[in-house]
Amino acid sequence: LTLTQLAQLTVTANDATAVSGAEVEYLVIAGGGGGGVGGGTSALGAGGGGAGGYRSSVSGESSGGGASAESVFEADLSTSYTVTVGAGGASLSAGDTTRGNAGNDSVFSTITSTGGGGGGTRSGTEAGGSGGSGGGATGVLSDLGGSGTSNQGFDGGDGADDWGAGGGGGAGSAGQSGSARINGDGGSGVSSSITGVSVGRAGGGGGGANQDNGGATATDGGGDGADLGSNAP
Repeated sequence: LTLTQLAQLTVTANDATAVSGAEVEYLVIAGGGGGGVGGGTSALGAGGGGAGGYRSSVSGESSGGGASAESVFEADLSTSYTVTVGAGGASLSAGDTTRGNAGNDSVFSTITSTGGGGGGTRSGTEAGGSGGSGGGATGVLSDLGGSGTSNQGFDGGDGADDWGAGGGGGAGSAGQSGSARINGDGGSGVSSSITGVSVGRAGGGGGGANQDNGGATATDGGGDGADLGSNAP
């Protein structure tokens, strides 16, 4: 959670107190989803985790999912507001058959960004999970990426025949679907200058490696897909 002082706002770990009533620009980003687990007899790739939902009121910038900036927050004098910073989805272990864990929501007062969807896991829940941005699917043709949340993020990439896993959706674009033995890159994030420097945030995770090709790439804070025999960051 990032706040800029158009209003003077006192921020602690769990709350924010306005000490001079004014408008507050905000950037609220949820925790990203965790990637899935690949493997099986053909070493299929695992789906990349989806980025956490991205909501912004910074003038001239964008929210996630292709949306325009939201209205600024009207802070009331000497009023405390809840601040919750959502963590990313916990990683899985080799042999797990569940989908990657979803990220946790981030909250600023009444503004909630939804945690990212988890990536699909081979020999388990193979479709990507829905979330702020959707998780990618494993490398199986019939498996679909998860759906992103409107005005927060994009869908995850679909799986493909011949092992190509989908990348996780990002705040700025959908995750790339897998193709024959090629794993999809994570979707792009969105850049913001709320801190005074332009930084890309909320990119989706790359699809994990299969037996022919390594993990796919990610940008804007998303994790690259893991290579065989390792865990994604």
